[in-house]
Amino acid sequence: MKQNILIIISAAFITSLSSCWMKSGGNDTGYEYAPDMYYSKGYEPMSQFTDSNKYRYNPYFMTMREPVKGSVAIGQLDYQYAFDNTPEGYEAAGLNLQMPNLSLKEQAEGERLYGIYCAVCHGEKGGNDGSVSSKQATLKPSWANYQDKYVKELPVGKIYHTITYGKNNMGSYASAVTPKDRWAIISYVKRLSMMDSLGNMPKAVEIQAEAAAPVVVDTAHANTTNHSPESSSTPHNKH
Repeated sequence: MKQNILIIISAAFITSLSSCWMKSGGNDTGYEYAPDMYYSKGYEPMSQFTDSNKYRYNPYFMTMREPVKGSVAIGQLDYQYAFDNTPEGYEAAGLNLQMPNLSLKEQAEGERLYGIYCAVCHGEKGGNDGSVSSKQATLKPSWANYQDKYVKELPVGKIYHTITYGKNNMGSYASAVTPKDRWAIISYVKRLSMMDSLGNMPKAVEIQAEAAAPVVVDTAHANTTNHSPESSSTPHNKH
């Protein structure tokens, strides 16, 4: 008798347990009540949903939200840039930006990077006779070479602004050259501008930053290389 009761209880238990695995009318309250918890959906980060009703909480039905305006990735604070890609921003950069401290090693790196990114157009010694400019004369800037008075007197802030955004035929190098390396390249450009007619140029010396007016960064509009600045539409004839 006791054995029969045990069998009946066991059968009832198994029946109730199995009911958790069954679906009824598509409204399952058992094993797959929250299926996404069991079957992870690997969405592509920048993809978009097609079901606007199901995924209506993210803007544009994206699988992820955009960062808050002004957010800066860890270790990339120097990518914040206070000046817009406008003629006014170009002039402001010339007035406010100063060359930072640079060691001899950093300046040597600037020469190396110049050979990679700049020499193809501007030439090895800044004569605008690189392999690209030699084949397409329309790409040459309006000034003759780096020894031109225009380059000699050009504020370093304007050169930095041009590398960041691009200007006229020159595109932006913000995604390829870090802010620190932009200054290193500029230091070499300025040395080239002081080259004499015999091809001699001053030796690199430790650069100590001059005191400059404080630059207030508007984090709501600051540009970073995460979103590469567009080529400048600045209506200047030189770069």
